[in-house]
Amino acid sequence: MRVIVLSKWSLAAGLSLGMMTTASGNPCQIQAGDSAKIVLPQVLPGQAHLTVAELFAKVIERHHWQEARIVRLSSVQTYKLEHTKNTALAKEVVNMQYTAPGTDTFAIASGAGSPFIRHHVFQRILKDEEKRVKANKDPDSLISPKNYTFEIIGEDHIGNSECTVVHAIPKRRETDLFEGKIWIDERDFAIVKIVGHLSKSPSLWIKRVDFVRQYQKIDEYWLPLTEEASVDVRIYGAEVLTINYHDYAVNTVETASTSSSQNIH
Repeated sequence: MRVIVLSKWSLAAGLSLGMMTTASGNPCQIQAGDSAKIVLPQVLPGQAHLTVAELFAKVIERHHWQEARIVRLSSVQTYKLEHTKNTALAKEVVNMQYTAPGTDTFAIASGAGSPFIRHHVFQRILKDEEKRVKANKDPDSLISPKNYTFEIIGEDHIGNSECTVVHAIPKRRETDLFEGKIWIDERDFAIVKIVGHLSKSPSLWIKRVDFVRQYQKIDEYWLPLTEEASVDVRIYGAEVLTINYHDYAVNTVETASTSSSQNIH
């Protein structure tokens, strides 16, 4: 029975962790020559208070701007699964390499704890992510007025960011939609934080899937910092998956152009 629970849990984790970034753009639709045409959105005089439609239009612009510039990206990702009261079950450290427009590769650096969890939970999430990127299926496109009713509910301060806080209510009960709050940086129009729960459980074994995702700004780019998915499994209680992202290296179209010029000379 424990094997069944963990298999269902890995599915829930994949659903909850795969769709939390923002915007509704598709980076693979942007050609390299078009990147210079995409401008970084700005707050113009008199636009201090935007409507929901105006706000998300700028969030989408921001997403296109960032995706058009990042040509390569690497990071170290640390996965950890715990069961109630911080009982560690497994941990894995992974090196990730992304190459535009749609290639993700993962190399396991180290691991500890349950081999079953590492293989059936951690490595399944990695394989699902590789398939998603190769198939050009961007779950971020779901965070749009087509799928949610958005309501601006206030302002908040996170780190150095002054944020607009938005309540997202799904228009349908589906496992790939969520209900929760989104923090949007008022200057950059980038997602800083998302807190919510899946609108529909992916399994009869699972009562509820809650998640928290936070971002960090590296140079001009907003990238994942931490993810946490808490799954309330019937009979067994809560299991918590956390992913920490660190040691980023970002190569953009600007740095690639500079490198090419230096090689020519």
